[in-house]
This record gives sequence, C-alpha cells and structure tokens, in this order.
Amino acid sequence: MKLATFVSVAGGIFAVYGHGGDHEDILQKAESTEQYAARHMASEHHIDSFDSASFFQLHDLNRNGFWEREEIEAIYGVHHVYSQKKSKDEEAHQQKADHIVNTILSLMDVNKDGKISLEEFEKAGLDSLPNFNSLGAEGHHYDVESEFFLHHEEIYHATPESQTDDSYTHPEDIEHFAEHEAIEAEEERRERVYQGIREEGEAPSPSHNTSEENVEIPPAVNPDHPHDDQAAFNAQPVKPKIERVVPSEKLDPSVRFAGAREEGEQKPDWGQGPEGYRRPKSPADKMRRNVPYKHGHSSLSLQYKFRRSWGDF
Repeated sequence: MKLATFVSVAGGIFAVYGHGGDHEDILQKAESTEQYAARHMASEHHIDSFDSASFFQLHDLNRNGFWEREEIEAIYGVHHVYSQKKSKDEEAHQQKADHIVNTILSLMDVNKDGKISLEEFEKAGLDSLPNFNSLGAEGHHYDVESEFFLHHEEIYHATPESQTDDSYTHPEDIEHFAEHEAIEAEEERRERVYQGIREEGEAPSPSHNTSEENVEIPPAVNPDHPHDDQAAFNAQPVKPKIERVVPSEKLDPSVRFAGAREEGEQKPDWGQGPEGYRRPKSPADKMRRNVPYKHGHSSLSLQYKFRRSWGDF
C-alpha cells in the first residue's frame, strides 16, 4: 500500500519534471531516503515489489557478494551522460563521484574494508540510501534513448493522441530531437568529406584549383576509327612460310658427301683418338683411315662385336 502510494506520487513528480519544472527541489522534498530506493526500482527497473536482499543482488554487478566503488557509482548513475552534463568539468565530476561513494561507505561499511556486504546493507536497510538528485546523480542506468523512453516518452507520449507532431513540445522533446539533428548533420558532413563534395558556399581547396595555368592538357591522341574492330576482324591472318628440309639420305651424293673426304682426313685413324672404334655415323666418319667398310657389313659387325667384348667400348 505504501509502495503504491509512492508510485502515484512519483508519477506526479515526473509530470512536473517533464514540463520543465524545478523537479530537483520537489523530489528532495517529496521523497524520503526509503522512497528513493522505491523510485529507483520503479523508474529504472520497472520493479514495484522488492526487499533489501533483492535490491542488493540486482546491483551486485559482478556477483561477488559485495558492493564495490564502481557498483556504488552505478547505483546512482554517477557516470551517466545526464550526470556528466551537470558537472562543471572532469575534476568536479570526479569530486562528485568521490563524495557519493564516500558517503555510502561511511553509512554502511562497518568493517571499513572499502566495500559493502549484503549483511552490512541489510543492517543499514533501504532507508539508509541517501538522495543525490541535487548533484545530477539520479540513478540512470541505460543509454540516452532508453532513458528518454522510460522517463518521458512512456509517460507523456504513450497514446496516439500524445504522439502527434504538436505533442512533442516539452523541453525534453526539443532537446532530444535537437541532438538527433546534430548527429544527422555530422553524419552528412562526414559523408560529404568522404565523397569530396563541397558544402554550399564553401571555397574550393587549393588541390582542386581548376584555373587555366593549373590545367594539364592531355597529349593529342589519334582517335580510334569507329570500324577498327571490324577491320581487324575482316583482315586475313598471315600464314607463316614453311621451309621443308630434305632429309640427308635423299640429297644428291655430290651434295651429301661434299667435303666429307677432306674432313675425314683431318680426323685420326679409326680405332684411335676419342672416338676409338665407335661405329661411323657421318660421311666424314666413314672416310676415316682404316674404317673396315671394304669387308662388308658382316665383317664390320663382327669387328664391332669383337671390340665390345674386348672392353674398348
């Protein structure tokens, strides 16, 4: 019953926030420390029934049984973009994170080990969770699109009547769609740069100067005849000239044995020199001195066989 009453109160609080009211002061006055935990579970997790143990386990992100520094910061959404926007600079943002973590540890860390166990949290209770809305740490967990849907779209634009173009006039709507337009404009700019397209009114870069002194005139090239391909197709290929070589055995003896005698006389006698008793092959070999042609083929074959068996070959 108590929780249901809170949810209705929280809805009224968000209504004020959605229409640009001073929601921080109203939240600080309207909810107790116990109601902060209930509001966080209802708005961020859509959970309306929980106890200390379930709240602790839900935010024990690494499941090691303790709340450590990073998990305490996550409970309050310290590093969410909405929280960062309310920090003056990086140094101020770190001071805010240290203040929130140190406050929680001072309230719950009984053994001073720099982390909070389930037993320590249950001993302190849900009502020990303070409210840091004034610092911009409102407990957001999700990305900007999801947070906009949870905390604004789902509340103020949940019906067809509230989704017309005239309905999106809240400050949150204007800011949200302005961010979308900025993202789209940046994407278009990068696309133009990638494609080398200049923006309207942008002066050309020196590398794109097209004045006459910088224009290189390509050398003159004889244009291709429109029917060159047809001429190449119709041209008959040139057949290579074939020269037939007459085998040596068919040559006229006067040509075949011309110079054989002189060449044979310059060679050592048959059976001497590097060629030894090898069978004569060329006409010059047959004209060597002591070649046994006069004994006929049979006598010559016997001598070859004899010499082979003798081991001179």
